[in-house]
Amino acid sequence: MDEMNSLVKRETTELVPVKLPEEHQRFYDKLRAKMERFIKEKGVNDQISQVILLAPDLFVLLARLMVDKRVPLEAKAIVGLAVTYFISPIDLIPELVAGPLGMVDDVVLAVYALRKILLDVDQSIVLEHWNGKQNLLDVISSVVKTADELVGQNMVTKLKELLFSKAKKK
Repeated sequence: MDEMNSLVKRETTELVPVKLPEEHQRFYDKLRAKMERFIKEKGVNDQISQVILLAPDLFVLLARLMVDKRVPLEAKAIVGLAVTYFISPIDLIPELVAGPLGMVDDVVLAVYALRKILLDVDQSIVLEHWNGKQNLLDVISSVVKTADELVGQNMVTKLKELLFSKAKKK
């Protein structure tokens, strides 16, 4: 019985890193390496580069939440919109035109989506799926605080409208 109690205690107090399947890890590593090369070659400033490098981690988190049975349907609608925005070639700052800099608006939208998702989903479930090196709640707070500076107030307004007006329709 003590062994069972320690397992239960471990599950509720420790975060266990989630390992990606090998093929997904290779894709993630390639994407991250491509972004790092772009940052180095173009001399992207530190604030923007840190935001760009969040994109793969946020995308993986959202994809995992999409398939987690513990995530309610309403939250999955928000997740679905954010994932769709990530993979769509048509967005406010298209990657086809801006390269990895085009990921900034994707990151901002993902962070606003996660703020909304955390209202409906237990924080431990969301954190269970996070593989990023930084504290997820700090990441969300930091990106929200600097969103206007990163993409401009008008674009933040458009991203919020896109996310929350479509989520209400679903």
